[in-house]
Amino acid sequence: MSPLFIFLIVLVVGFLGANLFRQKLLTKVYLPAGLEYILLGILLGPSFSGWLNVNFGLNIPNLVDDNMLRQMAPGIAAATGIIGLVYGLRFKVSDFQNADSEHIRVATFDIIISVLVIGGISFFVFYFYLFPGSKIENILAASAALGIMGSVSSNSLIKSIMNRYQITGKITSALDVSTKINLDINIFLFGLLFGIIHIGSTNTFIKSPIEWIVTSILLALLIGILLNLFLGREEDEKKFFVAIIGTIVFTSGIGYFINISPLFMNFILGFILANFSKIAGKIEKPLTKISDPVGILVVIMAGFNWIPLPPIFFIVAAAAFILIRFVSKRFSGYLAYASSFEKDKLIPNIGLGLLPQDIIVCAMIVDYINVYQNEFTNLVVSCILTSMIFFGLISYRLSKRLLIDAGEIRGAAK
Repeated sequence: MSPLFIFLIVLVVGFLGANLFRQKLLTKVYLPAGLEYILLGILLGPSFSGWLNVNFGLNIPNLVDDNMLRQMAPGIAAATGIIGLVYGLRFKVSDFQNADSEHIRVATFDIIISVLVIGGISFFVFYFYLFPGSKIENILAASAALGIMGSVSSNSLIKSIMNRYQITGKITSALDVSTKINLDINIFLFGLLFGIIHIGSTNTFIKSPIEWIVTSILLALLIGILLNLFLGREEDEKKFFVAIIGTIVFTSGIGYFINISPLFMNFILGFILANFSKIAGKIEKPLTKISDPVGILVVIMAGFNWIPLPPIFFIVAAAAFILIRFVSKRFSGYLAYASSFEKDKLIPNIGLGLLPQDIIVCAMIVDYINVYQNEFTNLVVSCILTSMIFFGLISYRLSKRLLIDAGEIRGAAK
């Protein structure tokens, strides 16, 4: 049975089953979109079934084996590329120019403190305790990945609250704008990681991190220029859509081949088109329609690639990561408030609204796994996926309570 056919079966069954499950569950609790597909990917993945077979003496067959995962890797790279392009098309310089300084302050403190605290503590633990004999570049890559992915906050959750309660207060606006900036900057930082700690650089004529970063950005710029030249006057929507998909596949293929994140490459391409081309609007509309099913594919793939850690080690590592992330987000929110000039636009515990993680993190996980295969990979994936599930389940209630306490949601029970 071909990998594509198996993946289509998983996608259809998962979509129908998870949505039926979601409709029943939503009557009792809030379940962020995408979490059910992480669990689906974990349960159907070869690593989890193998772990159950070894530890509990079971004989569960593998629906998808490691060889099939390798065959599907280029296609999944293209899927992460679609997500990257969608996010890049929404990243406009005018958003920064028009953003309130206090909102930028929240995003800045959030990113800097989260990356430094989570990444710094991870590096200290890895280097001195868990993996003292490992290569320094592997330790740095794992620590930076945990810091950047741990720093990501969800914009979709605050959007869902805004739409549900029809609110546009100062705190709501601060969370909306700051989380949007957070996503854009963290995707960019994530891409820089692949250039700074590049795998396979010794086998090419490009040697330094700066050269890899500049090369990846220039390639995306060149593709953007060519796309604008060839499609600038194209009016046939079908031809236009096919050309865009082909461009995404081509850009993702380049990123996959040179070990630079396809998510990052297409994000830069989208940013260039959004800010310097007139065809951005024509691109974003059709891509947005397919971003949800493509996102499901990427989320399931992230779950497929999760390899269980020893139970005690997993519990300690995941709990420590969740605690560190919680403290860093709360601390960064408080510092943003304490240093603000217009304190009526923020509140001391605004960090509670920065806790949910965006599904874009699953695309980051997939790109990270494709490049950084070492002793840290399973630990990084386990911590991030557990954190996504944990904060996904508690963050809606925390954010809602935050806005109730701020007086922006009225007439709703805590």
